[in-house]
Amino acid sequence: MGAAAAGLLVGSCRSAAPPPPPATVPVPTPPTVAGPKDWAALNDALDGGVVLPSSSEYAAAKAVFNARFVDSTPAAIVAVASNDDVRRAMAFAADTHIDVAVRGGGHSYVGASSASGAMIMDLRRLPGGIVVDDATGLVTVSSAALLNSVHETLDRSGRTIPTGSCPTVGVSGLTLGGGLGPEARSLGLTCDALESAVVVLPSGDVVTTAADDHADLFWTLRGGGAAVGVVTSFTFRSSPAASRDVVSLTFPQDSAAQAIQAWHTWISAADRALWSMVNLSMGAPSGRFTIVLATPEGDGPRRATNLAAAIGVAPLSSRNRTLNPMAFVDYFAGGPAAVNPRAFVAGSDIIGEMTSDAADSIVGATTARPQSVGSATAVIESLSGAVNDVGPGESAFPWRRSAACIQWYVETPTQERLTAATAWLADAHEAVGANSVGGYVNYVEASTPAARYFGTNLTRLQTIRQRYDPDAVMYSSFG
Repeated sequence: MGAAAAGLLVGSCRSAAPPPPPATVPVPTPPTVAGPKDWAALNDALDGGVVLPSSSEYAAAKAVFNARFVDSTPAAIVAVASNDDVRRAMAFAADTHIDVAVRGGGHSYVGASSASGAMIMDLRRLPGGIVVDDATGLVTVSSAALLNSVHETLDRSGRTIPTGSCPTVGVSGLTLGGGLGPEARSLGLTCDALESAVVVLPSGDVVTTAADDHADLFWTLRGGGAAVGVVTSFTFRSSPAASRDVVSLTFPQDSAAQAIQAWHTWISAADRALWSMVNLSMGAPSGRFTIVLATPEGDGPRRATNLAAAIGVAPLSSRNRTLNPMAFVDYFAGGPAAVNPRAFVAGSDIIGEMTSDAADSIVGATTARPQSVGSATAVIESLSGAVNDVGPGESAFPWRRSAACIQWYVETPTQERLTAATAWLADAHEAVGANSVGGYVNYVEASTPAARYFGTNLTRLQTIRQRYDPDAVMYSSFG
């Protein structure tokens, strides 16, 4: 992997750290948005500030990673600098009947953090930063903190938390959707390390929720997608960090289906200290099939040999390197070129059982992509190990007994490519449909029912949302 290969594995997750929004910007009178909304009064009441469409700061303030949403038209971007700011902005939204969409890292696949017509509550100026308590191992993180910053701070204490592999994703969105990444088999999802969170509710109340305090709200924050309030900080339980070996194995393209099924059987039974992901990429002039394996330091070559034997196919190439904890995080960053925003279409399927038919359908979906799509990638991660330690109904993340998560990804620099990629993604879902039980909400797709992401947990989620947000102040991708 390294710079180029890691970028292909997790290219959809890269963005540059955005500049902080200005403290205040001129607010025109009368307001340029529909309805009797006194944005100037809100601006005056905040320690942060309000950015309206007429401002020269608007384009930068509403920008998100996926360039597909460059033409989005939020009603305003409200930069909050305290819990009191959040309360004031929430009250304003409730009084004026405008949806509140939250902006942390800005990586929503459907552009939710720049939703047209909504108030975008930008959390990037909230105080608190990242604080590690060396005595307890707890780390408290401001909601808009980026994963790379979290790991850099934890690394100084020799600690880590389970996160995704995208360094510029915000901790809030990752946690609320579950948080699948390279520590999942050993430490669980990001939300599994959550100890407590501070939430400003639509009512204006500020609560600290934990397993024994507002337990239903805490349940929702652990995999329920967009919160029923604005989370302003998270406290996680950290674990000791250690160096790891990373082995990249490239296999013949025509062995992909056989290898995927054998890989999944092998990794599901392997020590929890092992983690692995599959990358199947198709594009002119040829495709690539790679398995990445992470092991305890010094154990990479032996484990890679065992994996190849289980697959029954000799790899075309194998490369091992030993990385310290921060280098391991950086390894998945994709290099400097991967931090540039780009337009893309992406989605997911959760595979219930990795049968031979399931493996065949994944390969078939990827290889069937038309030339007009360009390069298309399927990234597969196992849902085994510590992910299974929590029951499907014990947190809002419902896929604890499923086999694997597939992320489908295509970059779409032109309208023609966008049209072709959208059609291919629909075809990929259909191809694996008999083996798919749903999708991963952190890879949410437009015009898709919530039941696809929450399964049997949906009814409870809806009940809790009605309890805490009866007037539906918080924006939802699902309506």
